[in-house]
Amino acid sequence: MDDFLDKLKTVRAGFFKKMRFLFILDLIIITSISYAAFIILNLQFFLEKSFPNPPIPLGIIPPAVSLVIALIGALLLHRKDKKKNVTLLIENKYPELNERLRTACDNRDESNVIVESLKSYVSEMLGKVSASQLFSKRRIAAKIILTIVFIVAAVAILITPEARIPPNDVENFMNTVGGNLGNVTNETLNPFADANMEENKAGNTGSGEIFGKPNIAPVEGKPVDLTLQVGGGLGNVPKDYDPSQNQFIKSGAFPVDVLGSNVSDGGYSTLMKKSETEKELINKYAIERSKI
Repeated sequence: MDDFLDKLKTVRAGFFKKMRFLFILDLIIITSISYAAFIILNLQFFLEKSFPNPPIPLGIIPPAVSLVIALIGALLLHRKDKKKNVTLLIENKYPELNERLRTACDNRDESNVIVESLKSYVSEMLGKVSASQLFSKRRIAAKIILTIVFIVAAVAILITPEARIPPNDVENFMNTVGGNLGNVTNETLNPFADANMEENKAGNTGSGEIFGKPNIAPVEGKPVDLTLQVGGGLGNVPKDYDPSQNQFIKSGAFPVDVLGSNVSDGGYSTLMKKSETEKELINKYAIERSKI
């Protein structure tokens, strides 16, 4: 194997070692944040109330869950690390190796004066390449500072009882959530319970609800009995019917006499006895009157 390939392999190994270091820093940061949040929310007290007789110690659940969340988050952040092209990173960082390093790698099996000269030059330059130079120093420094800050914050919250939500508040929250869940469950399992109660109530009282059986309806402000009377055929005459109560009232809008208004056919039989000429005159008169 050519000498420059050994040096390139060493640089790649150092690069991915640094990437693993950054992965560990992100893991610690996310774990610290998650664990601090669980401490503030008093997760252990919540678990003790929910599981009175747990099969495992509840104290290990918050850090374990924090570690799982951190592991998932760090893997998502670094999911493309293995696909990093170290050769391109080296060429971007060291312009004197631009395209030369890739050309030497593509012709590593070739052997002639030009290719050997190129390999020798690339090998010499790779001796000056450091894996640390392929990373931003500011990025690494920021990661280290953030890691220290979040670790200190998590420890401070852990040893400070005042930083946690009081157990009474947690218990009240659990009772509230439990009551709401119970109501939702009852409504889900028996959604027609209230409707059946209202239907029975309406049917008994005749209050006019949608599920009721009303037999009284207001017409122009007066209650009218809608109950069907017992009778034969298509209808019957109510016993308390009084024709004098339904007399037509003569007014300016209806200048007709009482007798004329009580005719069963409204004068239609008389009109039909008229001649065609009289009918036409009456028709024209009615049209002209309608225009006034």
